[in-house]
Amino acid sequence: MIAVERTLFICSTPRTGSTMLGDLLADTGLVGHADEYFGEVFRQDVVPGLSRRGFDDYLVACTQHAHGTGTFGIKLHWDQVEVFLYLLRLRRGLHGLDDAAVIEAIFPSPSFVWMRRRDTVAQAVSWWKAMGTGKWTDGQAVTGEPRFDPDGIAARVRRIEEHNEAWRRFFAANAIDPLRVTYEELAADPAFEARRVLALVGADVPGDLPIAAVTERQADAVNEDWIRRYRELGRPG
Repeated sequence: MIAVERTLFICSTPRTGSTMLGDLLADTGLVGHADEYFGEVFRQDVVPGLSRRGFDDYLVACTQHAHGTGTFGIKLHWDQVEVFLYLLRLRRGLHGLDDAAVIEAIFPSPSFVWMRRRDTVAQAVSWWKAMGTGKWTDGQAVTGEPRFDPDGIAARVRRIEEHNEAWRRFFAANAIDPLRVTYEELAADPAFEARRVLALVGADVPGDLPIAAVTERQADAVNEDWIRRYRELGRPG
């Protein structure tokens, strides 16, 4: 059904640099842009009343973002996986298969990158701040006033830990050995990490190919202040 040769899954939780990585890879022109096709917009605007044929059409439309590279990218946060797999299993002949078999039946030659962040508190602060401001990526306008809330940040810490553990169990249960990338490694050497991912999907990468981050980091003095205040309170993380 999908006219691509390879599929790259970027498996993550929010604020781990998955957008930065997706942009880096797409800018090389060697793979398609790994986007969040099964996130909140999908659940609100596409899922209601969605038929099996409609979901097939949606998948085919998404593959256009491979841009002729042969590699289709998908970014998945853990809270999107249940709906994603449920809809995949609605296709004939896939009911009863394990998760890996379902994915392999639809997406050619899947490869998996697992993105995490070593500093869970910094990740939680970034997540909480983005929720408050409405600004998640470059180009988005600030729609709210950020507010320090240690309980809100602690809830994000717990969610991150729970979802990281869920990803770990998913990979173990499906005998998947993902390429591991951390936010800290990506921020320190984006070209090196991008080349690791390109090698994973078998892309032929010229030695002189320029790779540079274009995604603006969202952290600022507010993040630093909140991280400091949160840690001084001795909260989880």
